[in-house]
Amino acid sequence: MISTKIFISVVYFKPAPLVKTAYLNPIQAGRALGRFHVEGAIGDDTGKNNSHDNLFWSELTALYWMRHNVEAEYYGQMHYRRLLAFAGKKPRGLSFEEISDETYEKYGWRDDLIEKACESADILTPPARPLYLPGLPDLVMTASDFFAHQHHARDMAVLEDIVKERAPHIYPYLVQILTGRKLFFNSISVMRRPFFLEYADFLIDMLEAAQQRIDVSGYDSYQSRLGGFLAEYLTCAYVAYAKSVHGARARELPLTWGIRPRPPVSPQQVLLEARQKRDRTRVADRGDGGADDDINVALAVDDYYLPHAAVTMLSALKTSTTPSRLRFLVLNGHTISAGNRERLEGLVKGAGGRIDFIDIDDRDLRWLPLNRDYISIATYYRLVMHHYLPPDVEKVIYLDADTVVIEPVEKLWAIDLEGHPVAGAPDDAGLPQARRLRLDAAHRYFNAGVMVFDVARFREMPLAEAILEIFRRQGPYIISQDQDILNILFCNDTKELPLAWNAGTRIYRSNALEPAYSEKEAFEAARFPAIVHFMDAKKPWHTKCTHPFTELYWDYRNQTPWAESAGHRAKRRLIQRVRRWLRAPDRRFEKRIKSS
Repeated sequence: MISTKIFISVVYFKPAPLVKTAYLNPIQAGRALGRFHVEGAIGDDTGKNNSHDNLFWSELTALYWMRHNVEAEYYGQMHYRRLLAFAGKKPRGLSFEEISDETYEKYGWRDDLIEKACESADILTPPARPLYLPGLPDLVMTASDFFAHQHHARDMAVLEDIVKERAPHIYPYLVQILTGRKLFFNSISVMRRPFFLEYADFLIDMLEAAQQRIDVSGYDSYQSRLGGFLAEYLTCAYVAYAKSVHGARARELPLTWGIRPRPPVSPQQVLLEARQKRDRTRVADRGDGGADDDINVALAVDDYYLPHAAVTMLSALKTSTTPSRLRFLVLNGHTISAGNRERLEGLVKGAGGRIDFIDIDDRDLRWLPLNRDYISIATYYRLVMHHYLPPDVEKVIYLDADTVVIEPVEKLWAIDLEGHPVAGAPDDAGLPQARRLRLDAAHRYFNAGVMVFDVARFREMPLAEAILEIFRRQGPYIISQDQDILNILFCNDTKELPLAWNAGTRIYRSNALEPAYSEKEAFEAARFPAIVHFMDAKKPWHTKCTHPFTELYWDYRNQTPWAESAGHRAKRRLIQRVRRWLRAPDRRFEKRIKSS
């Protein structure tokens, strides 16, 4: 039995930098399952424990262990990527990339400050936040509706029955929580001993009963962590009960969160290597392959985006080993002027490729939503392009017009779709996107900016009817336009592309979102990108863009009829130098790269 004044568990599932003081204690949840070993953390498989039940209980096996193996005046639980800030005043910025002495100081992870915070209240919690789905802040939901959207509604009904039977004195407060529109998550709290013991016994009793009554054997790996999800609502209900019935003094502390750090890749190095690859490209003799040898590349473009599409096409041609195979299919809604068509055609033919302008009647698409200022109706053209493309086009690579090609597109064209209608690479916010749309956990939500389409298959599908049905069923939750639609349509029927074929902006900076790819995938894509995709609002043609491949974009742009003036170039480079110098975290990052 461990005896101490304050014992706050910092729960880990897998190896990560430890947050540790005399009062902050790293605990590995589920160690008995043998999946990982977190060096320096206490295993929840010692003493009295339920470590083997971690797949259902999630982080709560650490709380179970703490309840039965620790004697303290104050108990608490946090998560290694979600921690309370004990600093005297709210820190500026609550996200962190790494654990360092500066992080400890900034967020007050010091025993004297922890003790002071504990003595100021009976219960410490994170702030409750309004309940809405990612990207939909105006659609605030009740806690009951939020749970039903994110999980299985019937499971909450079972939990309600359990609480009514076994803790009727707390049930009214669960009702209060479920009908409210705010919640704090992760079951994070610090409590004075009498409150913690009552809370832990209540929570453990409810979860043991739920584990007996709810069969999760058919759930996916995410939903099977049901005990952890139910505990979030039970924790909020207990805190409301303790405040109202026991007069517990509760205080909210800021919540910090760890974010995905940038891969340790030098921006200067990857830019240099991309230029060297381009310059080393050798054009092979195409021979007489015929029409079947064409590489079809489609882009959806209007007059405004044409200069950027020209960059995409020129980069594909300049890095191709057989540019004469490249056939560009420019999808447009009669919005490209005759002069710009002529200029683009001259550019493509001059670089050895071919180009066709495919005029699309977008009147049947105008009912579809546009949720971002920089998105136009052209984004939906890929959903109907199979009706307009020439009959001989049975397969096509689709590229957004804010991409730059680094590796020969021949390599992408050669990837076998293995019977799937589409291929795409995982998105940099893929996990919350998939949960918002209630997609199967086995499906990795993909980004639609770089895809391969089996056009022949599309012509066989009743897509118009399917899209209408999707909007009728999930319309309020669709915020990423056709990307959401494509992910719903082809959930679990997508060929996954390596992330390098759609190397987005966030792999070159810290990512506060939950990507659908691993840190290893991010490193490999950042180090050896095949197609760079300038996602988000700041594009390389904006002076405030500091993306490492901005100069590669201008390398190509300045070979097109839409080249920048000498004055614009001088101004742009000056602004970028100043912005890079002013960003101190970038300088620390560069030093870390050089020392590694």
